[in-house]
Amino acid sequence: MNHEIYQRLMKKYPVVTEAEWQLLDAIATVKHIKKGDSFLRYGKVARYAAFVISGMFKFSILDEEGNEKIVKFSFTDDFLANCESYNKKAPSAVSITAVEDAVVLRINIKKLQPLYDLHMNLLHVNLQLYQELLEQQSEHQYILSLKSPLQRYKFLLERRPAIIQKISLTNIARYLYTSREALSRARLYLLDQTRNFCD
Repeated sequence: MNHEIYQRLMKKYPVVTEAEWQLLDAIATVKHIKKGDSFLRYGKVARYAAFVISGMFKFSILDEEGNEKIVKFSFTDDFLANCESYNKKAPSAVSITAVEDAVVLRINIKKLQPLYDLHMNLLHVNLQLYQELLEQQSEHQYILSLKSPLQRYKFLLERRPAIIQKISLTNIARYLYTSREALSRARLYLLDQTRNFCD
């Protein structure tokens, strides 16, 4: 077992014992994913989940006109999965794509599920991940309920600075369901406000 890979995950999920991480390691493989390549494609049934060891991912859907809308970003130590597609054996409506070169610890979900019955700690982590996902979804819904691109961008600036710092303006615009131009204007306006405040 590569302890370097598991060190941060052990910190994030202290409830899981080393022996249980070893059980996960036995069914996991380290995968390198190039920028722009998919972890999961639209229309494919999800069979794998993964922890992000390094890099970033976007979860995106296509609207009626075929435009990409981003519903979520995942960073280091986050979990990649589409449980709905796996559970229903249905084609995924979501695509999970690397925003930069990434390394993941990929796990076959079919092999993972029996472990939940035997190891309550792993089930506990699964429930924690599910809760995180629901919180992220409701936060995204809240962001989209804000009236203007300016308010949406301001929310990210205050609550999710990692997205502002690490994600391109084009992808942030797709996440905020607005145009790149509108977002650019909002950003310039906030910069001006900060300068005026400092003057």
